[in-house]
This record gives sequence, structure tokens and C-alpha cells, in this order.
Amino acid sequence: MSSVTNEKIGKRILGAWKLVSWVFINESGEEVKFFGQQPKGILIYHDSGYMSVQIAREERQDFASQGIDAGTKEEMAEAFKTYLSYYGRYEEAEPGVFVHSVEGTLFPNWLKHKETRIAELQEDVLMLSTPPTPTSTGNVVFKITWKKIMN
Repeated sequence: MSSVTNEKIGKRILGAWKLVSWVFINESGEEVKFFGQQPKGILIYHDSGYMSVQIAREERQDFASQGIDAGTKEEMAEAFKTYLSYYGRYEEAEPGVFVHSVEGTLFPNWLKHKETRIAELQEDVLMLSTPPTPTSTGNVVFKITWKKIMN
């Protein structure tokens, strides 16, 4: 996949994208599938300047109760650990570099935070990567691959 580094690609990323893969590269250079072999997700970039992303681990456990707020602490913790979502405004700060200004998120630490994504786009495949990001196992670089499903 070739990187687009000399031209803005903001208009070409508009639409809906289905998750293909989500991996991270750890400090040892190993590639790890963050949410399993086949996570599910959708990413939407709208021409209004808003974006939204949701990603779920491939298999998630149901709560014993049907109430959305009636899970056990363990069930809620597991649900939190197996899902990522946020939305907000975005801009292409420089060619191929997008800044997501988070307005709402499952992970409260990202609220009002700016998330940088480096984009590589080829045809209908978009790869977004992060700068080194702190996790419980050290700094990692996430690489998230999407396939366009709708303009």
C-alpha cells in the first residue's frame, strides 16, 4: 500500500468503511491482533467534518441479565475491554495526517482529546496508524485497515 504524502486526501476518505483488521506493533516489533482474528467495526467520515468509529472484539459475552445497566462488575468490565468507540470533528492537518477532536467516547480519557491518525489510501483500502500509544504492555503503534463500503 503506498502512502499519500504530498496531496490532501480528505475528500477521498469520505464515506463508510468496514473494518478489515486491527493490529498493533509492540516495542519488540511483534504484530498482535488487538481484538482477535476478526474484529468488527465501522468508520464514517462525513463531509460536515464529523467522524465516528466503532470497533468490537470478534466474540463478546452476553450479560446474564437483559438490562443494559444490570450487568455484574465483571460483565461490564469485560464489555468495556472489548469495545472501542468515539466520535467528533476531524481535519486533515497536513497531507495524510488526520486529527480527530473527540467529542464523545467510551474511553473517558479521550474526551476533548485530539487523536492523530496517519493515513495510507489505495483505491478502496484505508490504513490508519497511530503514533506510539501507551498501553498496559508498553508503547504500541496501532494499524487499522478499512475497506470502503459506501461513498
